[in-house]
Amino acid sequence: MAGKLSKLSIILFFLSACLYLVLLPFIHYPLNTIIKPIPIILLIIIAWQTTADQTTKTFLIIALILSLLGDIVLTLPGELAFKLGILSFLLAHSAYISLFLKDAQFRLNRTLYFLPILLFILGSYWFMSPHLEQMLIPVTIYLCFLAIMVFTAFQVQQHPVLIIGGACSFLFSDFIFALTQFVLGESHYTNILIMFSYYLAQLLLVLGLIQRQTGLKPA
Repeated sequence: MAGKLSKLSIILFFLSACLYLVLLPFIHYPLNTIIKPIPIILLIIIAWQTTADQTTKTFLIIALILSLLGDIVLTLPGELAFKLGILSFLLAHSAYISLFLKDAQFRLNRTLYFLPILLFILGSYWFMSPHLEQMLIPVTIYLCFLAIMVFTAFQVQQHPVLIIGGACSFLFSDFIFALTQFVLGESHYTNILIMFSYYLAQLLLVLGLIQRQTGLKPA
């Protein structure tokens, strides 16, 4: 259904995301490796069906595929899998940055709005850095790309609300994820919060980028 947002795909996205969130406390590898990526696969289908601009379509699908790989890798055991997951999402952020820069108009007021977010990022890094140990450099590099992604989201000229919301939700998801990995330890509640905000982030980014390029909204 090219040129229109597929209502069926969006419904399936919500159903699959809710299913994973409900099952999350009860499933482990390898079942979570199968179920976790399904909502992102559906977003890839939505992006493929609806995005008119070829460059936006290409980079958006690349960002989602890299996120999909990151989702899968992070379900695997081992430190190498964790590092590869970080790399996958770093590259996904790079694709989103490229998309945002296509329609960026740097304004002072947008930059001022971003400053509290920047202070939050710096404060979080200062708080968590003593706990990062051998992951200090990879996490620092990743955080720089994440901060740039959020900053460029604030500079998007057309239909910025969904995109800014998606970028901030991504930041929140990563913040809680880092807390559980390096400071607090995992729990069912934090894992659900991480995945809820992550799925929300990807949905808002996809809908925001599609709306920016085509003006389409869900039917």
